[in-house]
Amino acid sequence: MKNKSGISKQLFIALSIVNLSVTLFSVFIGYVIYNYAIETGWITLSSLEEDWTEFHVVDWVWLFTVIFCGTVISLIIGLLLAKRFIVPINSLANAAQEISLGDLSARAEDTKIHSTEISELMHNFNNMAQKLEDSVKMAQVWNAAIAHELRTPITILQGRLQGIVDGVFEPKPELMKSLLNQVEGLSYLVEDLRTLSLVENQQLRLNIEAVNFQLCVDKVISMFGERLKQAHLTIETEVSKDIVHCDRQRMEQVLIALVDNAVRYANAGLLTIRSRIDANDWILQIEDEGPGIASEYQHDLFDPFFRLEESRNKEFGGTGLGLAVVHAIVVAHQGSIQYENKKQNSVFTIRIPMTTDLDRV
Repeated sequence: MKNKSGISKQLFIALSIVNLSVTLFSVFIGYVIYNYAIETGWITLSSLEEDWTEFHVVDWVWLFTVIFCGTVISLIIGLLLAKRFIVPINSLANAAQEISLGDLSARAEDTKIHSTEISELMHNFNNMAQKLEDSVKMAQVWNAAIAHELRTPITILQGRLQGIVDGVFEPKPELMKSLLNQVEGLSYLVEDLRTLSLVENQQLRLNIEAVNFQLCVDKVISMFGERLKQAHLTIETEVSKDIVHCDRQRMEQVLIALVDNAVRYANAGLLTIRSRIDANDWILQIEDEGPGIASEYQHDLFDPFFRLEESRNKEFGGTGLGLAVVHAIVVAHQGSIQYENKKQNSVFTIRIPMTTDLDRV
């Protein structure tokens, strides 16, 4: 990394160089001019001693020579110093103008050594521009993904309702139930997007309370009763009786998303929900009997709108936001979540610190 000094230091050095240069140059020019004048008989030492109160022609020559050369030296050093500051500032101005015109890839670039202040300013500007570009790209991806997720249920609702209005479909309970399922899906999508937005903007507020998590597990199992039968999954619970301090509603949302994920992707067999206290952490694990998630997908597992295309259960749909919401809620609890394949089993492990003051989250 190149050494950089501050603006005040550079100004001090530049002014010192000007002062020293003009002083030395004055002495040198004075010596040359007076020595030449004495040798040529233009002036004598006695006349200098007698007329010291009056300016001689030689004095004027020396004075104007010093003033002229000192001005030239000051201008040269000043221009070099100004260029040192103006070039990066112009680069910043040009990049800002290009960004304002829509070119978000514009960056302030100058490889020369500058002051620490200007270098830090350029670095911060480029970081800001990069974050702005990433934010716009992410917004475009999200808009496209949201539009894609909304298109199917809205099309179904519009088609079925138009059919009822035109008399093509009879408003039977089965049809109404199907339409209600589509509306519920839209409601889940909106709520998931709201949760992710709150976490992204650090505005998610948790209602921390003492929770008997076994009651949460029982509630979720009851909700999934029919779907678990259809997926041929048997629930086994190993939940400790410890009181957990967390947001009950949000942790139920986490459990719902993970059980829903198992219903959607897991092989028929045993689905185990276990929890325990390990040192100062509360650990929750959801384990099924595979087939697991391929390693190439695990990196993107908690990204919004990520969905495994090989889902064996298409009937229940899905928005691709479930695990992203789970990750966001766990992070809001200042915890962590990880996925691993363990002896061909698929295991989600959530770890939440029990000693963290979450009441202020």
